[in-house]
Amino acid sequence: MSSVRVNFPQDVSIDDEFIQYGSDKVSYNEVKSIAVYVKQSVTNLTYYTGIPTFKDLSSKVAILLSNGNRIEIQVAAYSEWGPFKNKKGLNLTNDALSFANFIEQKTFNQRMQNYLETGNSEIYFKYQGHEFLKNKKIRLSGKIYASFDSNEYKVTKYFKRLLFEKKKEFDAINAIAGLFDFTPEEEIAINLYHDEDVVLYLLNKL
Repeated sequence: MSSVRVNFPQDVSIDDEFIQYGSDKVSYNEVKSIAVYVKQSVTNLTYYTGIPTFKDLSSKVAILLSNGNRIEIQVAAYSEWGPFKNKKGLNLTNDALSFANFIEQKTFNQRMQNYLETGNSEIYFKYQGHEFLKNKKIRLSGKIYASFDSNEYKVTKYFKRLLFEKKKEFDAINAIAGLFDFTPEEEIAINLYHDEDVVLYLLNKL
């Protein structure tokens, strides 16, 4: 198992069938999982006002291959490349995340199938240590600790995360009935850096 670090667009070109960096080519059907990390920078004005002022956006895309190898691609900040047209003539939009979005679209079905294969008669699929159950509950380390039941939790989607807020009326019932394996937290967050598009699609099917 190996790991390679490259920069986009300097080191990487995109073809309709594969990604190329140097002399190496990776077919999209080799991709098992995609993680996207985004960093936003602010202007110097923030130091004086205390109010964050957007300046630039950069991201890192980590691609896990079916053979266990990993490719880390640092995507240049938007100001460094803007609207990009690579040597293969494939146009991307002027959003730095469009690179990751393109790869996600090309590999969606196979990544979804990988998650579905982690399930069984009780478990819908597994994700980063969490077990999403077919009864809409979520299990971690063998314990139920959150749910998609709207009577129990309010679920909010933020950028790259899901936030579960426990409803007070349910908390009172839960304390009496002992429905959970341990006392739920007021708020529970699940990060969605890996395969966010697939996870949200599957959860919408619950």
